Amino acid sequence: MKIQKQLSALILTVVLMCAMGVNAYAHDVPDLNRRGTINITMQQGDIVVGGGTLTLYHVGTVKEDNGNYGFAFTGDFADCGKSLEDISSPELASDLADYAKQHNVLGNTQNIGEDGKISFADQELGLFLLVQNKAADGYMPMKPFLVSVPISEKDAYVYTVEVSPKVELEKASEPEPVTPTKPGAGTLP
Repeated sequence: MKIQKQLSALILTVVLMCAMGVNAYAHDVPDLNRRGTINITMQQGDIVVGGGTLTLYHVGTVKEDNGNYGFAFTGDFADCGKSLEDISSPELASDLADYAKQHNVLGNTQNIGEDGKISFADQELGLFLLVQNKAADGYMPMKPFLVSVPISEKDAYVYTVEVSPKVELEKASEPEPVTPTKPGAGTLP
């Protein structure tokens, strides 16, 4: 019996020593007390595109579930009938922009500077929708897109997010087709 107790103690000691050698990894968690900034630079290639307006909508708040972070719709978007499972979906951004327009959701609209830059500072953390209401002269409006604050880069959270959306040249309007007339039409023979 004494040998059995000693053997049990030895096994327990070995198990505990092995457990001490296991590395525990903690992942970085966002500081939910911070505020964020979204800086946007409008350009096409190397050309700065100034002018026009952008509207920022706060679509989702940060939620935590057992150490995992995601988003939950804000009150303005709670009844949109969409899911925030795939926030990289261009369809989701377009659908949310349509919803905001149809339901007169108020956003923060600012003019884009002549330097092509605009900044939305001191924002609550979460998921944001950017919609271009008026494009710069000679350009098409950019497609709506989503951006989160903060973003995770290299195992750290970044609270100042830099964005450079794609801007397209406005297409020249097509000339109206000319209807050919028959020679002598409208004249008497």
